[in-house]
Amino acid sequence: MSYAFLANAANTGDKLTFGGSQGSMWQAFAGMAVVFGLLMLFMKLLGKINKRGGKSDSTILTIWHLGPKREIQVLRLGDQVHYIYRHDGSMVILKEESYEQYLLNHETEANDAHTDPFWKKLLTQKNTIQESQTTA
Repeated sequence: MSYAFLANAANTGDKLTFGGSQGSMWQAFAGMAVVFGLLMLFMKLLGKINKRGGKSDSTILTIWHLGPKREIQVLRLGDQVHYIYRHDGSMVILKEESYEQYLLNHETEANDAHTDPFWKKLLTQKNTIQESQTTA
């Protein structure tokens, strides 16, 4: 982009002085918009490159929040699952198991739990308030 274009882009309008040279407020806003646009484009490009290049088997499976700055993270690193307690700047490994064992444990928990969504439970549940009023 040529500087002559930016200098003449907003020739009409109120002129402001920026460090002794004259400039327009519109030029300043246009320059900021161009810089932020290029920054956003660059960040998206880096994100796509990072996703393509990072074909590793490391993911965060779940996080259990225990309070302010305290949590247990369940991390998958390759074929192993690590339970890590984090508090401020410290980390402690609580347990390690294989990924297959983790899937077996959580598959049985998911089967034991009732998997209906909340809205379905709410709509199919009988209204106990009305029943108690009509029977009393």
